[in-house]
Amino acid sequence: MTVTAPDPPSWRELLLEEPFRLFFPIGVVAALAGVAPWVLSFAGVQIGMAGYGHGMVQVLGFEMAFAVGFLMTAMPRFLEVPGTRMGELVLGLALCAGTVSALSLQYTVIGQGLFLALSMHLLVFVLRRLRGRGDDPPPYFAFLPIGLLSAILGTALILWPIEVLPRLGVILVEQGVMLSFILAVGSHLGPRLIYGHRGFPETTTPAAHKRLRRLFGVGLLLLFSFPLEAAGFARAGVLLRAVIVTWYLFGVLKMYRTPTQALVHVHLFRLSFLSVAAGLWLAALVPYPNNASMHLMFVGGFGLMTFVVATRVTVGHGGFEELWDSNRMATVAPLMLIALSVPTRLAADALPYFYVELLAAAGILWLAGVALWGLVFVPKLAPWHVAPDD
Repeated sequence: MTVTAPDPPSWRELLLEEPFRLFFPIGVVAALAGVAPWVLSFAGVQIGMAGYGHGMVQVLGFEMAFAVGFLMTAMPRFLEVPGTRMGELVLGLALCAGTVSALSLQYTVIGQGLFLALSMHLLVFVLRRLRGRGDDPPPYFAFLPIGLLSAILGTALILWPIEVLPRLGVILVEQGVMLSFILAVGSHLGPRLIYGHRGFPETTTPAAHKRLRRLFGVGLLLLFSFPLEAAGFARAGVLLRAVIVTWYLFGVLKMYRTPTQALVHVHLFRLSFLSVAAGLWLAALVPYPNNASMHLMFVGGFGLMTFVVATRVTVGHGGFEELWDSNRMATVAPLMLIALSVPTRLAADALPYFYVELLAAAGILWLAGVALWGLVFVPKLAPWHVAPDD
């Protein structure tokens, strides 16, 4: 008896099952757009993006594009429900691209309004699938609603601030969203990629439900740290976040252990988790505010982690496992350049006499790393690159 192999999915079907293939390139563009003005200003080309705009492009554009692409791909699989609908995909892409464009062109209010709509769109996307799920979400996904709430509430408070807590919206958006997302997604990918763990956690047992409720409580405590900081207790709020994140990374994920594989990108992945914790502790222990701590957490933590995860997703779904299983320059070089931008940026704060030059050097390293990553991996996102099991 001859067994006929199933027909491969059409490009339309594949893109609906794997929206990351369309969202990741938007994230690459945003990652370049958020830093390029600083390097261009050093070269004498004045574009005029302020530090606030730079941060908003990086978080609301770069980070969110990768997060939305990942979640719209992963959530239906975790919940065992149908994938993305065409209308959901088109709306998500339009809102994401619009956010990046508006913020890059310094239409800040429009960009934040589009980001608010994108966050609500992602929330509806998740809730719609929870209702008809075939499986419960993993316990660590309890942090996802905290991230979405941070995005929606934070952006609303930026657009319509309240006088008694003027900074609450900004810190919710800049830190709350990505901290929650990495605690959720990192719980799944971190142990698997760094320590070789296999299998999936129990999701339907009473113990799994209890753990989900406990982690949701931890997420609410993390969320509470932001109004605590905004209310004038800055050190206490940041310290609370540092304790929660450190407990989770070391007590739950065991990030103090050495990776089981001698792969540079795996070590960089672990380093990104450690940079998040180190950035929070630096912010808690030195005078507030502190640019060094924020760049350590944002660039060395969020940024580096995002590109390592994006690399794993791209090679895994595209059939390029050899790029992950060895220390090939195509994989290592972009991530190393991004990682090297971190100590260079920290050196700018430590050596004020060379501040401008070091700031430009850090920006060049970041741009070179992101551009090289885009040149290597964006073509591999094309729908004709499909892993055999997909």
